[in-house]
Amino acid sequence: MKEKHTETFSTETIIKRLLKPEEAAQYLGLKIDTIYKRSRIREIPSVKVGRALWFDVKALDRYIERNTITVID
Repeated sequence: MKEKHTETFSTETIIKRLLKPEEAAQYLGLKIDTIYKRSRIREIPSVKVGRALWFDVKALDRYIERNTITVID
């Protein structure tokens, strides 16, 4: 008999990965209005769940990496 393998995620794990707009603003050091505006024009990656707007920490990290200006020696 084959054993079913199901991967379970705790709510805590998911919540730590998804940030509320206020948390995303703090994470990026931006104002909340800027977060909403940049999300609306799809400059900052976001996740819509129903009417709620969430921000994936991993996607925000990639956003930071893409927009980092390197120093010229």
